[in-house]
This record gives sequence, structure tokens and C-alpha cells, in this order.
Amino acid sequence: MRSLQLFTFFILAILSGCSIINEQADLPNLSDTQWKLMAIEQNPVNLGDNATLKFDEKENKISGIAACNNFNAGYEMIRTAITFDNVITTKKYCEGKMDEENKIITNLQSVTRYDVKANMLYFYSKERLVLTYKR
Repeated sequence: MRSLQLFTFFILAILSGCSIINEQADLPNLSDTQWKLMAIEQNPVNLGDNATLKFDEKENKISGIAACNNFNAGYEMIRTAITFDNVITTKKYCEGKMDEENKIITNLQSVTRYDVKANMLYFYSKERLVLTYKR
């Protein structure tokens, strides 16, 4: 009886592991794309190539432009949970862009999860949509 229980447990453990692997395989590839910022806290922005984001999944790093300055950071991702750490930026001043830049960096540091639908990347801080990017 004990060996049947162990065998059942072993099979269930293997099947659970396969399920997790399949969930990871179903997640979209975020790298190999330059994402352009479309909205901050659901307010549309038109910064063009001056607000971008790119993932390096091999190094677990992101880089981009936050309205004025370049930035980069490390990230950790488990399924759709994501956090960014050690966000660093260059220190230029750009007239009329610093408020948007501060919002981008502040919101990026608060991100807890993401979602991708079609060509759109949505970052959430808990349940609040904070940044929207387009492929």
C-alpha cells in the first residue's frame, strides 16, 4: 500500500512539473522587440522613440529611454509576475520632459505583474495599470 502511495505521489509530482513548464512555454517572448510607451497610468503619451523599453532575457535586464534619459535595470520574472530592481538612469535635463520621465521611472519601480495582448504590453502595480507599451 505504501509503495502505491509513493508511486501516485511521484506521478502527480511529474505531471505538476509538466504543467508549470507548459505554462512558461505559453508566455509571450518579451525580448527581440523594442517596446514604445503609449500610456502612463492610462493617460496617452506621444513620446515616439523617446520612451522605449527592450528586454534582454539572457541577462535578465531591461534598457530603454524614459522620455529624456537612458535607463537600465535588472528584473525577475515568474510567469506573469515581474519586478524591476536597481533602476539606473543617465542624468540629463530635458525641458518639458522631466515630469513624464519621473512618472515612467517611478511606475517602473512599482511594477508587480505584466500582461501581453496582441502587440500591447501592460505593466501593473498590484491591480492598477501603470504603463502601456506597444510592440
